[in-house]
Amino acid sequence: MLPGNMASTLLTQYLRGQQGVLEAVKLSPDDIRLTVGEKVQATVTNLLPNGRFAVLIKDQLLDLNLPRNTQPGEKLDLTVLAKTPTLTFSLAQAEAKPTIAPAPNVALSQGAAMLSAVLNAPTDGKTAVLQQAQPLFMASPNSAQLAGQLAGRLAESGLFYESHQAEWVSGQRPLQTLLKEPQAQFNLAAGAEQTLKSDLPLARQTTTMAADALLLHKKNEDIPPEQAMRQLVRQQVDLLEQRPLIWQGVAWPDQSLRWELELKNQGEAHSELNPAQQQWQTKLDLTLPKLGELGVVASLQHGQFHLRFNALNADTADLLKQQQASLLERFAAAGLNVVQYQVSNET
Repeated sequence: MLPGNMASTLLTQYLRGQQGVLEAVKLSPDDIRLTVGEKVQATVTNLLPNGRFAVLIKDQLLDLNLPRNTQPGEKLDLTVLAKTPTLTFSLAQAEAKPTIAPAPNVALSQGAAMLSAVLNAPTDGKTAVLQQAQPLFMASPNSAQLAGQLAGRLAESGLFYESHQAEWVSGQRPLQTLLKEPQAQFNLAAGAEQTLKSDLPLARQTTTMAADALLLHKKNEDIPPEQAMRQLVRQQVDLLEQRPLIWQGVAWPDQSLRWELELKNQGEAHSELNPAQQQWQTKLDLTLPKLGELGVVASLQHGQFHLRFNALNADTADLLKQQQASLLERFAAAGLNVVQYQVSNET
């Protein structure tokens, strides 16, 4: 058993070492070539019999009370605290490395998994196409209603479903119109059974509207729901990347139509464009029974239209040139200012 005074001394030295306060011994004042506040690097040379450590500082071998876990050869950063009555250092405490908890096993929802698959799927660089099978007109087309029909299909396409939800929450959009969009329809079947368990009149009303919308979707669309949703999400991503919006469907029975809409100068640097400065461009591609393949490009900026027709058939190109005056009169009657009219015949 150690004498009481020796045990007390060792315990004191140990505690002071753990607190980062180190006292040097076996030095005379003339041997000290350090200044208070100076930062120095020390090298531990070996463990002494008394439990302390021999440390080399500026070619001076000192006897310090270092922590018990110190190893010979270790480098230490010290700061001189005092020279008298005892040379004392403070030991810089090593910063504890933050521990990163392992990532928990997370199961993605069906929607998140599908979004991840869409974003990570290889693409050919082409813009996604939004396809709809329901014709714009069930019988003979009405040119006066074409713009409204296209606008309505775009509004119900699901491309702007999230913003429409916000409008519904704020009371600016009725629930019936929201339920016509694909995102709502795809979730109707899953939620219908749970909703029917409620006796609330509102729940029954909502379920009825949901069922009607689901039947309408099944009647109008022949694209599998999952494929349609993938196309929709891909189109939303393309719009965020400032790519054109492309709609492909049927104008009237047996008449296909491809419609492209794009804001041409959206990416101009250092400019915030007002509506008049925005340059919109829309394209219509059709194959008509009498006119053949026909492409129409209309650009709008500052309230002025630029029209360009491209007819594969030379006779169709001549006919469009002959009817130029009549077409411009129709634009003027609608309050539209056409400043350029071109007809080309290119394959």
